[in-house]
Amino acid sequence: MTITHAHAPDGAIAPSGPSALRRAATRTGAGTLLGTLAGASAWVMLRNPLETAVFPPCPMQTMTGLWCPGCGATRASYLLFHGDVASALHFNALWVVLAPLALYQALAFAGEAFGVRWLRRIPLTQPVIVALLGALLGFALVRNLPFDALEVLNPVGAS
Repeated sequence: MTITHAHAPDGAIAPSGPSALRRAATRTGAGTLLGTLAGASAWVMLRNPLETAVFPPCPMQTMTGLWCPGCGATRASYLLFHGDVASALHFNALWVVLAPLALYQALAFAGEAFGVRWLRRIPLTQPVIVALLGALLGFALVRNLPFDALEVLNPVGAS
């Protein structure tokens, strides 16, 4: 495989070819990810999901009456943005734990895409993926068990 070079507008030689395309695609993906996160965060921060529906109702909860692992995450995010961690835990305890890790991973990916290596990405190895899936499944099962002691895991009024 040969690497070709293109002349930039300032006369400098810039690499082109598969690696340049991959880098551009990665940067586009990182920019899209950060833009989407910023937009969704602003939308949730500015609209109070405790009073007004921000997103459509959860299809699983609507069809089955069961809480999915994501039920209450929007309201938990709103409360986290406003510094109320205790109330956020009530709406979705798993999200309160995983959201900072997801944000860290997104920032590490974006930094890496733009050549800034100030955060190292968490390697998504098979054991990490299995642990995440197990946590999601386990949380979904436990929050739907019919025991009064577990009612605290059910987001009141989730839709």
